[in-house]
Amino acid sequence: MKKSHENNYAIYLLTDDLLHIIYKKVPCINLKAAQLIVKDRMELQEGKPMPVLCDIREVRNIDKAARDYLALDGSLWVEKLAFLIDPPVTDMISSIYLDTHAQKVPTQSFTNKPEAMDYLGVKEKDNN
Repeated sequence: MKKSHENNYAIYLLTDDLLHIIYKKVPCINLKAAQLIVKDRMELQEGKPMPVLCDIREVRNIDKAARDYLALDGSLWVEKLAFLIDPPVTDMISSIYLDTHAQKVPTQSFTNKPEAMDYLGVKEKDNN
């Protein structure tokens, strides 16, 4: 099974064992954006818990209300979470998220995708 979806803030790529969310370059992720991102993610997952890879390398700003929402309400059906980051900006964003929120799910940040996939316990598949 492969599904995809896109909104103004993110691109979603769903396979049988992973949801990959690629955040778009927007001025700021606010609470309204975070709520849409989570709603779309949950609709794609259809109640199936799974690991999630969030590519936040294009994110430049996320407000506190959005961070709080994503960390608490936004973690439903997320078994394990890996952030794909590009220091220094997204490294700082992910550090703030990790340091200021008690994590409901295991979460780590990575600068390369293979390490993030390994952490999530998912093997990358060839697209052939």
